[in-house]
Amino acid sequence: MPKNLKCWGSLLLLAGVIMITVGRACSQETYGPYHVTGYNYTDRNIAAFDVDGFGGGDSAAHQSGGGGGFACCLDIPKRAKTLHIKVVLDLTQEQDEKNLPPETYETDIPVPELPNKHDGYIELHFLPGRKIEAKWVEFPTTPNIPKATN
Repeated sequence: MPKNLKCWGSLLLLAGVIMITVGRACSQETYGPYHVTGYNYTDRNIAAFDVDGFGGGDSAAHQSGGGGGFACCLDIPKRAKTLHIKVVLDLTQEQDEKNLPPETYETDIPVPELPNKHDGYIELHFLPGRKIEAKWVEFPTTPNIPKATN
């Protein structure tokens, strides 16, 4: 009898390990991949920005098209409620002359509604006052950038 008990105990332990492993794998499932672009409504060029550690590129100020390109491919964890955004601003002339490091800021923003779970674009709108909004779109939009030069 003790031999059968050991066998059943080992099987139960193995089943428990498998359930935990599968549960963790399922919790890591993601939506995407999405293309990412940044639209800069501020007076400062953005040298670089990251979305949850994913490099989104840069975004110039005063550009009618928003000032940035497209990066691929961002995955968003299914259970994510927020996106962590890190922004590195271009140096001002004064900062450059004083050999200062670039200014950075970080914030968490809500994950936008994702009507398509496997395709589309995530637009990041960099607004004055270090405010950032994210939006899912099927195709990139043309932003209305105040004081655009081109």
